[in-house]
Amino acid sequence: MTKFVILGSCRFEPYEILAVPNKIPNAWNTDKGYEIASKIFHPAMDEADVILVYAPDGIGKHTQLDIDYARSIGKKVFLLKEDED
Repeated sequence: MTKFVILGSCRFEPYEILAVPNKIPNAWNTDKGYEIASKIFHPAMDEADVILVYAPDGIGKHTQLDIDYARSIGKKVFLLKEDED
């Protein structure tokens, strides 16, 4: 079975996937919040076969850090974007 992780901004929550971007109370979009979230996402990415990035309006600092991490451990990373047709 292929395992997936979705990365992206919390602005688009709620998501209904195993590991999803959720706001960290009192630390959302901060380096502290990223540190907390990475303790969830990095192990999930370690286990995943495929990393999907949902970033319809661009990739932010923390999402880019996650993409860099995924690539550093040899994961396939795919950017999901809307069809322009």
